[in-house]
Amino acid sequence: MKPKQADNGASPIIDTLLIRMSELDRFSDDECAISGKELLPLDVVVDEDGDFGIVSRAVGYSVAAGDKLGWGVSFVGVMPSVTYEHHAPVRTIYETEGVEARAYLAKYLGGRRWY
Repeated sequence: MKPKQADNGASPIIDTLLIRMSELDRFSDDECAISGKELLPLDVVVDEDGDFGIVSRAVGYSVAAGDKLGWGVSFVGVMPSVTYEHHAPVRTIYETEGVEARAYLAKYLGGRRWY
């Protein structure tokens, strides 16, 4: 059976990523926001603007302007971001954001061709 023309098979992958978040206890909560150096590849994240993404790479580096320690994160779904020690614009999602994150990622990633 062929998938629908607009479906590239992203939905089961997104579901698996959300299950991974639960099994590895990667959700942020009111007491602890997982961000910066704590982010891992395949974490489902949200930025300050409410856009969702998936961490594809997280690396530490020194910022050229001063002695600030920066943490760069590349995402599928949202723009690359730099996190500083006292400012974390991206965090893993709350468990309650799972449905919204799934819908956003399915809309963004579903039906796309990567070439």
